[in-house]
Amino acid sequence: MKLRIHLATAVALLAVGALGVPAAQAASNVVISQSAFGGPAGGNDEVVEIRNVSAAAVDISGWTLWGSNSAGTASARATVPASTTLPAGQTFVFANSAGSFTAAGDVLYGTGITNTGGIQIRNGATVVDAFGSPTAPAAYREGAGLAQPSSGAGGFARKNNGTQDTDDNVADFNGPLTPTPTKCGTTCSGTVGPAPCAAGPDGIVPITSIQTLGDNAACNGTTVKIRGVVTGIDDLYGSTYDAIYKADSGIWIQEPTIDPNATTSDALFVSGIRRNAANPAGVIGSDITITGRVETKFGQVGIVPAGVGNTSSPAAQEVDLTSVATINSTGNALPAPVTLDRTKSEAQGLSRAYYRSLQGMRVQLPEGIATGGGTTKFNDVFLEPGTTAQRLFRKNTVAADETPWYDKPAEIGIAPDGGAGNPADPRLPWKSTTQVNLDLFDIARNVVGPLSYTFSYYEIMPQLGGPTPTIERGPINAAAPPTAPAQPANTLRVASFNVENFFPVGKENDGHVITQPEYNARVDAIVHAIKDRLGAPDVVAMQEVAVFADGANALTGLAQALGNYTGYITTNNDGRGIATGFLVKDGTTATNGRLLGNTVNGPWASASVCDLYPGKLFDRAPYALDLKKGDLSFTALSNHFASQSHQTQCRIDEAAYVRDAAAALQQDGKNVLVAGDLNDFEFSTPLSTLTGSGILANLWNDVPAGQAYSYKFNGHLQTLDHMLVTAGMKSRLADVRYIHLDNDVYERVPTDGTGLSDHDPPLATFTLAQGASTSTTSPVSGNVPSTLALTLGVPAAFGNFVPAVGADYTASTVATATSTGADAALSVLDSSATATGRLVNGTFALNDPVQVNANNGAFAPLRTDNGPLTLMTWNIPISGTNVALGFKQHIGATEGLRTGSYSKTLTFTLSTTAP
Repeated sequence: MKLRIHLATAVALLAVGALGVPAAQAASNVVISQSAFGGPAGGNDEVVEIRNVSAAAVDISGWTLWGSNSAGTASARATVPASTTLPAGQTFVFANSAGSFTAAGDVLYGTGITNTGGIQIRNGATVVDAFGSPTAPAAYREGAGLAQPSSGAGGFARKNNGTQDTDDNVADFNGPLTPTPTKCGTTCSGTVGPAPCAAGPDGIVPITSIQTLGDNAACNGTTVKIRGVVTGIDDLYGSTYDAIYKADSGIWIQEPTIDPNATTSDALFVSGIRRNAANPAGVIGSDITITGRVETKFGQVGIVPAGVGNTSSPAAQEVDLTSVATINSTGNALPAPVTLDRTKSEAQGLSRAYYRSLQGMRVQLPEGIATGGGTTKFNDVFLEPGTTAQRLFRKNTVAADETPWYDKPAEIGIAPDGGAGNPADPRLPWKSTTQVNLDLFDIARNVVGPLSYTFSYYEIMPQLGGPTPTIERGPINAAAPPTAPAQPANTLRVASFNVENFFPVGKENDGHVITQPEYNARVDAIVHAIKDRLGAPDVVAMQEVAVFADGANALTGLAQALGNYTGYITTNNDGRGIATGFLVKDGTTATNGRLLGNTVNGPWASASVCDLYPGKLFDRAPYALDLKKGDLSFTALSNHFASQSHQTQCRIDEAAYVRDAAAALQQDGKNVLVAGDLNDFEFSTPLSTLTGSGILANLWNDVPAGQAYSYKFNGHLQTLDHMLVTAGMKSRLADVRYIHLDNDVYERVPTDGTGLSDHDPPLATFTLAQGASTSTTSPVSGNVPSTLALTLGVPAAFGNFVPAVGADYTASTVATATSTGADAALSVLDSSATATGRLVNGTFALNDPVQVNANNGAFAPLRTDNGPLTLMTWNIPISGTNVALGFKQHIGATEGLRTGSYSKTLTFTLSTTAP
């Protein structure tokens, strides 16, 4: 699987699927006894040992090791082979095939576990045990979890020789330490340890015995020798925002003749093979014999030749094919592609066993239609076999997170890597000579290439010199480019646009410093989008525009290029510099630009609730701007909520803040418009939080049916960008739509304003007053008489004072105050000349004065000079304001008390200096 940048929705960035919902953890005789999420050899220096702590053998056949990152993205890492029984007191070991514990592993796996995540041992859908960091999802740890070291010894061992189990990781484990796992090996009955992948008499291991129909190869970590014909190249490095992974490129190899009795694939990927820059496809057709370590990386099975190193590390190297393989012959015919059977494709279940049985092999898609949008910014595109034109939307189900292909298991992609040309930095814009440029509902026929597996989806990778797909253009292409209708007279038009990583000259984005030509090209594309595609709306709420404290500001040059717009933006909390702001066209008045909530701390108790903890509520705080056109005044908020890689609770709390801010603005008499990339779906809890009070209405509901989407991911259309308004704006709504300038169409060159981002802007039109008008003034008034009113509730009573027992006695009552003055004060005094400030019983008085407080403030003693004790002050008029009055009386243990009632009549006064 090739790593790639996906900042806005990183749901599947580093894992096969999203967090499952297994049954509750069950009491078990098997526990995780040792674990390491990394070690001296690096992040893949991982091992997990389980122990049978019972007195009887336990059948662990088919049990799985699951791993999750802190965001809840999880997948099965390894499966215990069939017929495996773990004897009493014995241990069984899972080891990462790229780490130092492979010799101790009963089963090896290839997809690592982040040190901010956690693991589960599952028996079917039941969680047997869990261990994880404090930031792991609760289901992937017991108790608070243990912080995993980022370097050095990274292991933890269960106390009492691996048997203590109080369901609390902190209490049950010692560490960090160096693990000492013990392999079960032949002690366990059944097929334990890496599957044999037996070699034939010539030392060659059939690829069909390496491949399986499951999540992993049959013998991860085993060194094998294979032979086959090179059927294709992957000429594109993998990348994340901060690193490049050369080992993600390489070649495809397939046995020349398909074994009719085999149920598994006879092809696989060879990592890290360097391609000839002048003739990268020259190796295709070569019959080679090659040796390498079997690895399953994010679900794709391959081998790693000596010298490549850890494929998950940026330090991995490419090697020349001639240095690691024997080239037996060249120019050989390629194995005939397997024509994908549409019936089998559509009938396969969630495991997609049909596609799995063909992984890596040359296949042919006879025809398919783009149903989830056009070719993406990564230059791939997703098709549904056949020609039925029906948009594919993300569903509101748990399965949409865990197995996003569940609704369309036949969905298949076309990958561009074969003709990518090996760009030195794939994070910069690049194009492939084999990419297939499709708009929504275009049809591609005769798509041929190796069947790769990436981002949880199968994709065909066309090759240089291979068959070229034919394309039948559809209705979206015929109507391209997408363009907003002309803005009617006497209207206000507002758009929201995430322009994606728009940086000024000289600033770094994903390891690359932006040059003047690159900035100019981005400005040109955005200008075309705003003017030509959106029709130059009056207001554009902007997201992902970078601005810095030294004055560098990407929005400035864009506003200048537009010519009749002013930019409003300021530095924000995001460490990369991206921020929210506005572009406002001449003719609309804009004032009082400011950030909201940028200094508010997050309310979370730990990073397991929201991994923005312990930082601010917003890493990209809303930018607010007061706007007016014609007779319509409103405050607009441009928003960019926490991305999908963060927990949902982050966005829920951000939404609650924005909702409350909108309510406060409306209470002040303002219309409010909330727009932006909210990074969640219309049916999500963050969106229902925004609308839950009834203050804001989501205009998504007013978009024409089937057109409400702003984003695509793995071939599914969805909405992350929203516009919400208060009632005063909703009553003016004339039209709202999404302009599908990014998701329906592929990027045109030269630019016409399409394909420049991965977000479609929502565009709303509001009516203004029309026709002639005249105005005059008329006073409206009312009068408030001067009023000072104070009432007291039931008199306070301490109850019985107990002699010879030192104690503080308390009592309370309520004062209700009304003052029309500009200020007011509430005070109390004892006007008595007898034992002033103290309770008396005839000629006897208590030793200590009565103490009084207001609204649970600090107690203070009554003055003994007949002066007033101030309890409360106000600097505004008050009406019917209740004040809780508290009284405290101390009685000493040796204080003499006279039979009878101790009391004093106190005078409470409400006064003002400005009646």
